[in-house]
Amino acid sequence: MHKEILGKYVAILGAILFLSPLWGIADTYFIMSSTFQEITLFGTNEPKMPKEEMSSAALSTVLGFFLFLVSICLLAISVVGLSYRSKWLFWTLTIYSTVLLLVFPVGTLFGIMVLSALFLSRKKFGLGDNFT
Repeated sequence: MHKEILGKYVAILGAILFLSPLWGIADTYFIMSSTFQEITLFGTNEPKMPKEEMSSAALSTVLGFFLFLVSICLLAISVVGLSYRSKWLFWTLTIYSTVLLLVFPVGTLFGIMVLSALFLSRKKFGLGDNFT
């Protein structure tokens, strides 16, 4: 398979998997919400979560962050290893890095590093000095 085509598919997969922490946190929220609603409706006033629901909530969060790390590796392989640098990938990585700035402290540090690397190498993505 051609290097650029492989880089494109790896970048698309990495971009999709980048949203996995959002899925993990949303799944955890829905599990916890339904559990506390059951406690309120049918149980006593002592909020005890069943172990199975607690472990599934924790598992979805951990799985989401594990897939997030995989997505970062895939995006790095696509950009650095396979030299796939398109304009959509540049803007996708810029948006993702800007969102990462909100995740203090590690996400902020990582977001600053990626944003600075992106804007220093914007000519490699075919953008040059004009951003319009």
